[in-house]
Amino acid sequence: MTYETMPFDNEMTYVRYVENGTEKEFNELYEKACEEAKKFIGKEYPNIVHKEIKEENKLKHTSPVDGKEIGVFQAGSKKSVDEALNMLKEAQKKWFQKGYVERARIFLKAADLLSKDKFLISALLAYENGKNRTEAMADVDEGIDFLRYYALNLIENQGFVRFTGTGYKNEESKSFMKPYGVFAVIAPFNFYAITAGMVAGPLIVGNSVLLKPSSDIPLTSYLYIKTLFEAGVPSENLAYISGKGGEIGPYITSHSLVSGILFTGSRDAGMNIYRNANKEKPRVVITEMGGKDTITVTDKANVDKAVNGVYRAAFGYSGQKCSACSVAYVHEHVYDEFIKKLKAKTDALKVDDPKKLDSFMGPVINKEAVEKFKASVEIAKKEGKILSGGEVMDRPGNFVRPTVVVDLPDSSSLIKDELFLPFLAVVKVKSLDEALKRINASEYGLTGGIFTEDPLEIQKFFDTVEVGTIYANRERGGSTGAVVGSQPFVGWKMSGISGKGTGSFYYLQQFLREQSQTVAH
Repeated sequence: MTYETMPFDNEMTYVRYVENGTEKEFNELYEKACEEAKKFIGKEYPNIVHKEIKEENKLKHTSPVDGKEIGVFQAGSKKSVDEALNMLKEAQKKWFQKGYVERARIFLKAADLLSKDKFLISALLAYENGKNRTEAMADVDEGIDFLRYYALNLIENQGFVRFTGTGYKNEESKSFMKPYGVFAVIAPFNFYAITAGMVAGPLIVGNSVLLKPSSDIPLTSYLYIKTLFEAGVPSENLAYISGKGGEIGPYITSHSLVSGILFTGSRDAGMNIYRNANKEKPRVVITEMGGKDTITVTDKANVDKAVNGVYRAAFGYSGQKCSACSVAYVHEHVYDEFIKKLKAKTDALKVDDPKKLDSFMGPVINKEAVEKFKASVEIAKKEGKILSGGEVMDRPGNFVRPTVVVDLPDSSSLIKDELFLPFLAVVKVKSLDEALKRINASEYGLTGGIFTEDPLEIQKFFDTVEVGTIYANRERGGSTGAVVGSQPFVGWKMSGISGKGTGSFYYLQQFLREQSQTVAH
């Protein structure tokens, strides 16, 4: 199996169900899994530090769909963190010494186990973070792909060991990449795949890992860790500690036994982790800190294709993707046609329980997100004009209407700041050059796209734009939907620190440090 087969040929994705004419089977399997998922609802789940741990303080986990309780989780304590990190540190070298082939084999087995449970995991995501069936399945498939891709990448590179020749006639030397020790993983709520990949990366190359899952998807994260144990990851090399990020997170990321930190979340939280982690000693800190992602529509674009690409990127998963389009720069010659068609699409968009077949957009993640949406609407009313949406829906759960805003001033926070909401600003521009200038002036540089039928404009965009992940004429999502192994997902500027992408052949090397070894004869 090679990288050219990605996505993997043996994996039945939603797209393949459609291509094979078996979409009905997909929907039947998903709906059956929704019933099965109910067996996991309403229980108490422990933290895992070699054994199951119940903490003094608990966290109630509720669904953004209807506000009902999903389960009770543990509020991790400093004592549990200390126990976990001491265990992980002590056992790390033994895990590395298993060898890269065995570690890769374990993760390939884990991927196969996840494949068997993919419909159940997808259904649980509807309860946990409000993701509809097709996006949830794509999310789980991406997580599975991460495991397989990193396993194959490790094998292809022979554990990242290279013979480096003879400096002197009687010497033999090699470069030997070794793990740092213990990585803390601080994961986000919006993608199961991100949690899966963040844990897999440092762990598969021989580090031990402590996962602090998002408080909004602790259940699917817990089940993922259990699957890794079932596949063969030693319980002394992987720990699961749930808890509120603001309370337990800083203790974990500043702990003396943590060698490196892997974080996905907001810019402010990421920068605080970066600063605090390196106060006493240098440590590896790898962050993905979101974006203010844009799509540019030139006067040479196919407007219908552009409208589809923009609204899918803006409102897929309620705009709660790091890659979601939140600003569209549209050339003045096609602006009126574009916003007319975009408004029609947005007005017709179905917002409902994500488990329903025809639901395109589910709820936003929590009450804080609803309040942020309300505040953004008030800014939009004062500074611009709401073209579509702008309402909180009158029903249980955290449902809001997808919103399009026009006529905003350049200084508006709705154009500059990441919102992580189904909230799109459309800005009229006079040229591609103007759009590029605006994009490159942003503090962020995660994803972006362009719609134009002119190959020279595409090349100019690719040559000039200061963004890590870019697309041209991508109707399925103009700034979203990176595929593991095909499109490395990487942020520039304030969107990321390392400059290396997930699902990329450079990714695993970030969790290793080089040792030069020489033997004289």
